[in-house]
Amino acid sequence: MDGYLGTPRDMRAHQAAAKMAPPSPDASSSDSPATGPAREESLTQIAADLATISANMMSKADKTDLLAEIRAVIREEVMEVRRDLTALERRVEELEAERAQIIQHRQATDTATTRQGNVLLELRRNLEDLNNRGRRNNIRVRGLPETAGEALPELLLGLFTHIQGPCRLWNRTCTQSPAPRVR
Repeated sequence: MDGYLGTPRDMRAHQAAAKMAPPSPDASSSDSPATGPAREESLTQIAADLATISANMMSKADKTDLLAEIRAVIREEVMEVRRDLTALERRVEELEAERAQIIQHRQATDTATTRQGNVLLELRRNLEDLNNRGRRNNIRVRGLPETAGEALPELLLGLFTHIQGPCRLWNRTCTQSPAPRVR
């Protein structure tokens, strides 16, 4: 850095150490800075370019306004995202509450179904027991058609009397117990 900020003598020493080839002695004078009207014209052009650039550059107030607009847009977007998140949070809470109710209902249904299954099993057992007990007093007579209908009591009484023999219930002459009455 000192080579650029130093004295002209230091600059010459720096130029000598440069890697570029030194300028040739027969170089034309056209490479030298322009003088006269060409120089003034180029300076005028540069000044006009600088004025155009300066006019197109943003001022501090413009930058502040732009930054405020950007902040407002970002703030609005963040508020919209927050509203969406709040709505989603509310919906998730509703779904969780519904899920808890469904789980409770399912558990109650499972309990009721199990209880009903046990009751049904007990009813089946009782029905089978009643059917079995009802058959215990039934008398089965082989060879007697089940379609005897209304004549069945007289038919059975006659059959049992024939098997047991004549018995007079009122005189107590029989030694065996009387025949059962058929209803």
